Amino acid sequence: MSPEREQAERESIERESIERELVELSERAWEANRNGDAEFYDRFLTEAPLSVSQWGIVDDRKAILRGFAENRNPYTRTDLSDHRVVVLGDGSATHTATVEIDVLVDGADKRTMRVFATTALTRRDGEWKAALFQISPAPAG
Repeated sequence: MSPEREQAERESIERESIERELVELSERAWEANRNGDAEFYDRFLTEAPLSVSQWGIVDDRKAILRGFAENRNPYTRTDLSDHRVVVLGDGSATHTATVEIDVLVDGADKRTMRVFATTALTRRDGEWKAALFQISPAPAG
């Protein structure tokens, strides 16, 4: 096997490993969201994260963590599908998925929403950290 082919195979195996790792991490993040687990997000977010959604743009880390802890509109179900991972370079990647969410608005009014969720991640000290996460409304499936 040529050195170029060996290198291409190693890169393919590494990309698949990163994809699996980020899909699993995304599943854990949505579980933490459902559970109001701000401690998970304290470990998961970079020191200066950015959150973008139809409700606004937030770049205050403490406010983001407070929102997870307060869990005012709890998600009771999050089903992820259509995972896509793009490895941007050494130690950076994006993950996008379609997420169907059951949410209790004000803790009582159950609604279902469907979003595209994207997270931009960077690897720090061997762990993936979320620098940006964005959700956008998705058409009904």
